[in-house]
Amino acid sequence: MRRYTIRMAAMALLAALLLSGTASASRLTDISASWARADIEALLTDGVINGYPDRTFRPDNPVTRAEFSRILARAFHYEASGKPNFPDIQSHWAKKDISALAEKGIIKGYPDGNFHPDARINRAEMTTMLTRALKLDNGFQSTQFGWWPTFTDVTESHWAYNSVEIASRLGILPPVFETTFKPDQATNRAETAAMVRAARDLTTLQGTLKLTDNQSTIMVAPSIGQPLVLELAPDASILRNSTRSQAANLVEGDQVYVVASNSGSAQFVNASGIVTQADVVSKVTDLSQGLVTKEQLAALVRGDWQTVRDEMKYSLYDQLLQNGIRPHEAEALLTQDWTALEGLGQERLAEALAQQWDIPVELIVALLDRDWKTAQEYGQVELTQRLLGGLLNDSAN
Repeated sequence: MRRYTIRMAAMALLAALLLSGTASASRLTDISASWARADIEALLTDGVINGYPDRTFRPDNPVTRAEFSRILARAFHYEASGKPNFPDIQSHWAKKDISALAEKGIIKGYPDGNFHPDARINRAEMTTMLTRALKLDNGFQSTQFGWWPTFTDVTESHWAYNSVEIASRLGILPPVFETTFKPDQATNRAETAAMVRAARDLTTLQGTLKLTDNQSTIMVAPSIGQPLVLELAPDASILRNSTRSQAANLVEGDQVYVVASNSGSAQFVNASGIVTQADVVSKVTDLSQGLVTKEQLAALVRGDWQTVRDEMKYSLYDQLLQNGIRPHEAEALLTQDWTALEGLGQERLAEALAQQWDIPVELIVALLDRDWKTAQEYGQVELTQRLLGGLLNDSAN
């Protein structure tokens, strides 16, 4: 009888331990009216965050950088394999969590070499760390995709702009932020729970691309497990070989990394594979900053000079105006009336434009001289691929 009683007691204790997360969530006394109650309870149940010994969660309390490091490390299952790499965390209670994030490149510390673990973490810092945890901080840039600012106080000049826009498109940012983000405001515990849960619950998938009959969907075959079909979001951001692309340009066999929103739509697709003509066209279009459109470059590649000849002068004229050239000077350039340029020589102008647009001086001179034979030499696919091969590779590193 005693042995049976001990066994029952042990089983009861085990059950209590297994259910402790749920129990602690239900016992908290100060989250019933919180807008983030469901997020708090979900992370409490999973052991990602904890309440206080007095049965409170204190949702409005600010979060320190060390506290968030522990929360993020638990949510994404990061473990440190090396020694602490910041001088000010050597004896800190969160040193293993901070080190784990540093090893993954999610945190980088301050210019003084320290991490400042007990400083409050602000919204911009937290959002940036979350997008790094999702492996979206490299490659996806507003300059490529032309994103329109979601918040009035975080414009393209802000250091965290890309991370904020990525998080916004994935639904990581809670609705309570409304139209202002307040990037320097300390993030409280309720906001942290909501953002971490939303980021953790996203679908992330890495594998080999399998094309489907429907261009609005993609199929990804992971190294382990069954292929998964995902809907492409209407405004999906797609990179192929580090260049903005479209679903139609994806190639069967591409290695892809996909992040899908909570609704199940693939919002970010990063693909790599053989360099195609579409990659070259996109890269040149980006580098020329609008000097050459995709349609014009495609015509150049196939040798359709008649299509390009009349169109390019108009786009060149607009680009000249946008770069500070006065209208009469732009017109003189296009008509090769060098005497009307008031001392602005062709060579000097070509060098300035080449530096601005990051394209060969010879190509600009050929365009200004209407030397289409020379321009054609620079427009050939073989030369363009050779010219851009290094650029594509550098962008991928």
